[in-house]
Amino acid sequence: MSLCLGCGFCCDGTLFNRVPLLGSEVEVHREVLHVAAGAHHGVQPCPALDGTSCRVYERRPLTCRRYRCLLLEAFEAQEVSEAGALEIVETVKRTRAELAEALGLPTSGAVVEEARRRRSTLTGSERERLERLERQLHFHFLGQRAAQR
Repeated sequence: MSLCLGCGFCCDGTLFNRVPLLGSEVEVHREVLHVAAGAHHGVQPCPALDGTSCRVYERRPLTCRRYRCLLLEAFEAQEVSEAGALEIVETVKRTRAELAEALGLPTSGAVVEEARRRRSTLTGSERERLERLERQLHFHFLGQRAAQR
């Protein structure tokens, strides 16, 4: 199993709440990515996502083609094995599921955005779960890797 197909966080709403589109991509992807009139982004979770596979993979937007999370970069640099990377993905999925259960929401990437929206009304334990998930996402998936020396 490839790392990306075992994860899907960049497409399911876990990492991002929208996908920026180039002007020329808006009309091409308007219907499948549910691009609103006047918008220059597709929504997340991505409507083209089928499980962890992309139904428009061969013609996906440039933003999607270029995106590489920190975990994928670490795997490609042989800093983590595929099994180790997939274990990290499963750990984050469990943390996300715990947050979803605490909030009474379905377990999906959309729980992250909903929890952030509700942040000011979360209980202490719900807020702790969200913060733990955000730390995991930032450390393993978001941001930039340090330059190699």
